[in-house]
Amino acid sequence: MKPLPWRRWSPLLSPRRWPLRHLAALVLATWAAGLGVAAVQLGAWNDELVRTLLQIRADTVFRTRMAQLNETIPREWYRSKALSLLAASEKLQDDSRWMLFLPGSWRPFDDLRERLAVRIEREFSEIAVDTMRRELFFRAAKLSGVSQDPASGELMVGRGCAQPPVPAGLEAGGLPGTGLELPELVAVQGHLEALEQLDNAVRAMQALQDPATADARNLRVLMSYTLGAEVPGRLSRSASLFRGGLGTADPAASALGMAHLQYAVRCSLGKAMAALDTRLFERSDLLATESFLAQRSGRLFAPGARPLPYAETMQGLREVIAALDQEEALLARGEYAWLHGATPGLGPVHEALLERVSAIRLLGPDAVAQVRRQSGRVAEQFRGQFTRSLAGGSEPALVWLPDRGRLALSPQRVALREGLTTLLREPFMAEPAGKALPATAPAPLSWDSQRLAQALSFAGERRRFAAEILPKFPASARGGISQIVHAQLAQLVQDSTVEAMIPGAAAEAPAALDAAAFRAQREQLSKVQALLAQLGARERAERLRALLAHDLLERLALSEQALWRSPLFSARTQDFGWWQGEGSPILLAFGAADALTLKYLLAQQFAEMEEGGRHAAVLLPFADPSIGASPSVARWREMIPELQRWRSGAGGSVTALQRYLLTLAPQLTRANCAERLSANPVPEGAVDEFTRRHLHLHRALQRRCAELRFARAW
Repeated sequence: MKPLPWRRWSPLLSPRRWPLRHLAALVLATWAAGLGVAAVQLGAWNDELVRTLLQIRADTVFRTRMAQLNETIPREWYRSKALSLLAASEKLQDDSRWMLFLPGSWRPFDDLRERLAVRIEREFSEIAVDTMRRELFFRAAKLSGVSQDPASGELMVGRGCAQPPVPAGLEAGGLPGTGLELPELVAVQGHLEALEQLDNAVRAMQALQDPATADARNLRVLMSYTLGAEVPGRLSRSASLFRGGLGTADPAASALGMAHLQYAVRCSLGKAMAALDTRLFERSDLLATESFLAQRSGRLFAPGARPLPYAETMQGLREVIAALDQEEALLARGEYAWLHGATPGLGPVHEALLERVSAIRLLGPDAVAQVRRQSGRVAEQFRGQFTRSLAGGSEPALVWLPDRGRLALSPQRVALREGLTTLLREPFMAEPAGKALPATAPAPLSWDSQRLAQALSFAGERRRFAAEILPKFPASARGGISQIVHAQLAQLVQDSTVEAMIPGAAAEAPAALDAAAFRAQREQLSKVQALLAQLGARERAERLRALLAHDLLERLALSEQALWRSPLFSARTQDFGWWQGEGSPILLAFGAADALTLKYLLAQQFAEMEEGGRHAAVLLPFADPSIGASPSVARWREMIPELQRWRSGAGGSVTALQRYLLTLAPQLTRANCAERLSANPVPEGAVDEFTRRHLHLHRALQRRCAELRFARAW
């Protein structure tokens, strides 16, 4: 067979050259596919390029117009443009492999990409870099309170700074230990946290200026802080552009901006720490607690302190216990160990803050030294003030515990707290009824002996308190504690005494008096009065004495009623002007028909008087000197012996008066009254009520007899 003709025409069709034909076809197919892909990529890249360039041109026109109008461009505009440029720079550099299929786009033939990179870099320097720098200054201004220049955004340090705000809604109790109890401490810690973030952003910006450290990581840190956004991609091109933009800045201006930044954050830190120092030292909880204890101790325990009402006293004692508990809790945290001369520093909380300050590069050692000097000065003032507040007591308030390395409550203060806790649990410290003794009460008063015994039982409580409870207190507080307890016991005694009082009816007859019961009650009341005096309640004891004295006078007055109701003391025997000479004036005055009847009536009247005298004899031994000179007491002291002599038949003024009346009554007439009265003279020296009454009757009869005789002569 002959070979085909076309095999002679093409050497490539030779069976030995078949692989070359396949390779050529593959290359052509790949090239054709690459051209298709490159066309698609070029279209998208061209659209993105056109949009980016148009936006750059529009932004440039906008900035120029705003500059001509002297108007400030909003921060959000810069922020959005910076993010757009970052995204555009990465998109335009994402993939350039498609350029291999277009020889016309290779660098020797076309520098479009280089010119585009230069344009974006210039715009990046003007927008993105400046925006992040402005944002750094803006954040620093917000943190420090330093104002900004509206045009450049630079910090204007000549106007000072502001204290960081103190968070509201936090309890301001106690020094901080593990929690955040102090608002000022929360403010300082939050401020330091914000400064740490600012410091990290500044470090990232400084790292982007060095080719060795200008990487995507630092750019992401800076973008996250200043723009608050995360841009996807490798950001390698953006980091390079950012370094280039930073390189075009004026070194002197950058150094000045950094100095202003450092001044702002150091100034704000100084004010934040000053506020914390004021809270820790000038308005220290420990100093406030110590001052409160000194004030309360002076009010409650000082010798001669004015007694307070029950509610105020109990509240004061509980406040002292709470203040001692609070002071112990403050000291247990170790925050005030620096008060002891051998302890360096100002406590772990303060030292921890200084460590954070030293780690922030924007602040540095100078800021640490400044804060340490400022805090040390205020702390020394606090130490002196605290020492002066402790010097007012005779006993130590705090002691140093070498094994624990901190201050603690002194044994005296621990004893005071334990003693108060024990005292408040005592039954006799319960709230009293608060009853008061009246100045007067309806007589005759009687008393419940059981309640009086209950009042006297508090004498045993007083002895038990003095023997068992009072020694637990420190010596400096024993006087005040005794005064408080004695005032409480005195009120309880008074409550029981008032409850024991049973007012009587004003018309009650003296016959209702039970002499034995009266003596027993008066002995109990005398002991109650003495107990009140022993408890220091002399005013209450005097009030009880006055009440009893008034009751005794009222009782004596009731006993005298038998006298004043008797015809012997009636108006008809006071003045005989009513007698016209008919009949015997004595028989007429006493309403007796004859001498026998008069004798019976006089015996009955004197018996009633003698019964009242027996009642008065029971009362008089209990008459204190304050009423000893009262007329009623004086009368009964004169009359009782005379009534007793009358009863025993031993004579006396009562017998003389009785004999006088019985002798004159039957024979006394108008005709013989002068002679009969002269024949029965009366002693002029009156020594008791009966003698005075005898003399008064005699003179009244003489006067009326003379009047009748004179009238007859005319």
